[in-house]
Amino acid sequence: MLTALFMLCAVPSLVAQDIHFSQFFQTPYALTPGNIGLFDGDHRVAGVFRQQWRAVTTPYRTFGAGGDAAHAFGVEQLGAGAWLYNDRAGDSRFNTFQISLGGSWTERFGDRREHSLTAGLQFGLTAISINYSDLQFDNQYNGFYFDPSLSNGESFARDALTHVDLHVGGVYRYHPAKRELVQVGLGLFNLTKPRIGFFGTEGDPLDRRASFHILTQFPVSEKVDVLPMFQYMGQGPFSELDLGGTVRYIMKDHYGVLRAVQGGLFYRASDAGYVYAGLERDDWTFGVSYDINFSDLVPASRNRGGIEFTAVRVFRKRPAVPARFKACPDLL
Repeated sequence: MLTALFMLCAVPSLVAQDIHFSQFFQTPYALTPGNIGLFDGDHRVAGVFRQQWRAVTTPYRTFGAGGDAAHAFGVEQLGAGAWLYNDRAGDSRFNTFQISLGGSWTERFGDRREHSLTAGLQFGLTAISINYSDLQFDNQYNGFYFDPSLSNGESFARDALTHVDLHVGGVYRYHPAKRELVQVGLGLFNLTKPRIGFFGTEGDPLDRRASFHILTQFPVSEKVDVLPMFQYMGQGPFSELDLGGTVRYIMKDHYGVLRAVQGGLFYRASDAGYVYAGLERDDWTFGVSYDINFSDLVPASRNRGGIEFTAVRVFRKRPAVPARFKACPDLL
């Protein structure tokens, strides 16, 4: 009975919240469609994996992957991209699969084109499913022990559904130098408010989600940058605020060879703190973060929140590397 009650209480809250990540600065599409095609390069591919609440129940796992182009179809201002997520939660294997296609338009201005405004639009398809067979119900207790051969006595109208959705967003960017950046972005998700329900009724509308973020980068010495950042999201009765930053140390940045490391601390209001470590190797950026939970879930989670891995690769059309030495012709 307890498992059934947990499922009935948890499903609405799981449905009512979009997928989100601790490394929001490494998962740009989850922040706003305005981030599509907004990067220094030509093409970008990225992936993220998150596992959380291992100490409480069956771990919750989220995977995401996608890619985008900064100058799609040869048009300088046009960005285009595709992204997919898969999220599986708890004993019921409550699964959410999302795939989205989007585009953006960027206008640059300023004497050195250091300012830019980007507007983005994203269309999505979401499939949701739940497995009732792995849940335990009161009717399956025979008075002495749980008997899975007994009927659970429940009648569910469906175990899967799909819906389409629409998201929009915009970003302002000030990028005067390679190591200087101020970015402010907004995102509005679930504009169509699709209805979701498993119990044969019309279902409840999925709340719209609004997001706001600020990402910055400033050099403080020849080899050290600081990157303060902030994110706020609100969706129905739920909200999330993340605040923190990283310090970046550049070991080498010469002739197209980049080696840098990052470390940082973040705070998620009323929920968790988390640490981040990152490695930059040429066009690759790898990140790992770990959440330390201190919300009301602490007695069950034993302070263990979740671990998250990210990887981003940017492809660039590089100019020819200048020769460091000029070869002399052989003399006959």
